Amino acid sequence: MNLLPLVSCELRVAVRRRSTYYVRWVAGAAAIAISFWGLLIWADWKTPASLGHSLLEALATAGFAGAVLAGLLLTSDCISRERREGTLGLLFLTDLRGADVVFGKLAAKAILPIYALLAMLPALATCLLVGGVMVGEVARLALALLNALFFSLSATLFTSALCRKQRAAQASAFLMMLVWVPGWPLLGVALSDWTANPVWRQLAFRFSLAGSYFKAFDKGYQAAAGVFWGSVLATHLFAWLFLALSAIVLPRVFLEKSSERRQNSSTSWMRSNLLDGIRQRSLRLEYLERNPMAWLADRDRPRRRWVWGFPAVTILLWMSFELDPLGDPEGFVAFVVIHVFFKLWLSADASYAFAAGRRDGTLELLLLTPLSARDIAAGTLSGFRRRYLSPLLALFLVDLALAAWLALVGRLPSAILVGAAGAMLLVDAYCLCWVGMLRGLVARDSGQAILATLGRILLLPLLYLAFGAGIFYKSGPGELAVLWLFLSCFNDLIFLANSRSILIDHFRVLALRPFGEKVPRVESKWSPINWHDE
Repeated sequence: MNLLPLVSCELRVAVRRRSTYYVRWVAGAAAIAISFWGLLIWADWKTPASLGHSLLEALATAGFAGAVLAGLLLTSDCISRERREGTLGLLFLTDLRGADVVFGKLAAKAILPIYALLAMLPALATCLLVGGVMVGEVARLALALLNALFFSLSATLFTSALCRKQRAAQASAFLMMLVWVPGWPLLGVALSDWTANPVWRQLAFRFSLAGSYFKAFDKGYQAAAGVFWGSVLATHLFAWLFLALSAIVLPRVFLEKSSERRQNSSTSWMRSNLLDGIRQRSLRLEYLERNPMAWLADRDRPRRRWVWGFPAVTILLWMSFELDPLGDPEGFVAFVVIHVFFKLWLSADASYAFAAGRRDGTLELLLLTPLSARDIAAGTLSGFRRRYLSPLLALFLVDLALAAWLALVGRLPSAILVGAAGAMLLVDAYCLCWVGMLRGLVARDSGQAILATLGRILLLPLLYLAFGAGIFYKSGPGELAVLWLFLSCFNDLIFLANSRSILIDHFRVLALRPFGEKVPRVESKWSPINWHDE
């Protein structure tokens, strides 16, 4: 077995990368910035005991989010990319086995998040100096974060071994983490409410990463220490199970027959023709005559039906929970997950459109036609509109109905928060399309494009809100919701104008650059560089 030589080789290559040092430095600097912000903002209105615990919660939340996202960003496409490029079979021409390849990939991809997490752990210990935090609490949180990182990398590595296409691998990895982080707890809460038996809640938390995280704090650990250790043990064993399954599956999946793929594709094409018939052909001819890019962006008809699951799940959760964001923690988590999942789905679709077209040469062929950059962007937006507009409006109407119901029962702050979330759903959806198209055009792959899009549209307003909440700490939830709405709209307006200008004015320059070449520096017409007297 060549496990140790392969792992050591992968580690040597990973350690020499410049990004390894940058990520470690950025993670440590982010932990210091969070600690400094908490000490600066909370010191005037929190007691020393509550200040130390609030700092610990902020740092632990950032670490847990990074551990969960590490698998989605690093290992969700590592094996499927090898299958697409045809290099996976070359590894098995040697005496390597499935376990060697799996652990080699795990070691190569785990070095970055482990360095980042280890750089953040000393910041957790500084909470001991502030007060209100015990050593056992910090140790349990460190154990929960390391276990969450190991599970995230192992589970997404398994989904990557099962899939060949990039979008399928990323979607499967996201679905896996969605089930194991908020999915099991929400299911347990729903079953406990229906059956009036709290055993379902405790059982669900034992199989979720959220159980080990929330029960690591002193308050949760004293109430249910068994749930914490059960969650750590169960998720750790499942992580090893996913690695074992990856090692078993991997030697069998790289033997793919092109004839079978052609047969399956022809069968699916015939099935779609029989189902759609004359109506499908007439719509295709109409779109091709009006704007070929509109047909190209909306070829996948079944995906349009999948998006309707978001309003359907929202109504189902409304019937299962009391969706009061300020009064029901489970309902608040479900509400946030649905909105974030919809925006993530839309941003992934928008980022993939031009990233895949540039990789397979579709954009070069489009630029040979009389279509202008404005026509290409308008056609892509037309495809997104036909696919997402109706489910988006349905989800928005559900939010409005929920906000109206909360206002009628006298929960005005919750109604304002739900209304602000519904309004931001419309604004973010339009902005995500433009920013996602631009990021997909300039990023190295669709994964980086999705991350850059979400960071600009979703993460930056939350950072602005964190500073605003620290300054206006006496404000209520409704006032903070209005502040979040204002900051998000202002942020979206800036990125929307910049992305639209660059995409239309410099589309040809960005699309025709050689693959792997550095993105040329272009400025939008809104940039201060272009401010000059006419």
